[in-house]
Amino acid sequence: MQIILFGPPGCGKGTQATFISQSLSIPHLSTGDMLRSAVTSKSEIGLKAKEIMEKGGLVSDEIVLSIVKDRVLSIDCQKGFILDGFPRTVNQAEKLEFFLNNGQSIDFVLRIKVNEEDILKRLIDRGRDDDKPEIIKNRFKTYNSETEPLIPFYEERGILFNINGMQEIEKVSEEIKKVLGVF
Repeated sequence: MQIILFGPPGCGKGTQATFISQSLSIPHLSTGDMLRSAVTSKSEIGLKAKEIMEKGGLVSDEIVLSIVKDRVLSIDCQKGFILDGFPRTVNQAEKLEFFLNNGQSIDFVLRIKVNEEDILKRLIDRGRDDDKPEIIKNRFKTYNSETEPLIPFYEERGILFNINGMQEIEKVSEEIKKVLGVF
């Protein structure tokens, strides 16, 4: 089962992806984690990504697609995977469909919907280096302008499901269980 989790920064994608990954025994692929790892490694791609991430922007499609393509086509993803933080643009979604064209396809896109003001406070309280208020606000602005077009893209395919992310974590998980119908 191939699943995409999408929603604005701080909506709980990582928490829910971990839950789904453990329940279905499929890998959780967080592009945020993959990018942070590249930054830590100080690789060429990591250094390019660091500069963009520090300003709250989206890392280029070229960089992200390279990382994601290698990962989803790896052996441990043959039975499925959960993408957390990818795709972020329609171009990335189209490229994902292209390189999954070997018999795999996305089964579910779970859109976790939240209130931005409440999430801003949640992210500030989380206290990560890239969670400063001005960076968070820029990430929301970027998310809204770049990622919102994914809604009709996946609605047209009949695989987009809206999840209320303003509930307690357990209730969000229950709602996801119902959508996936596998727990």
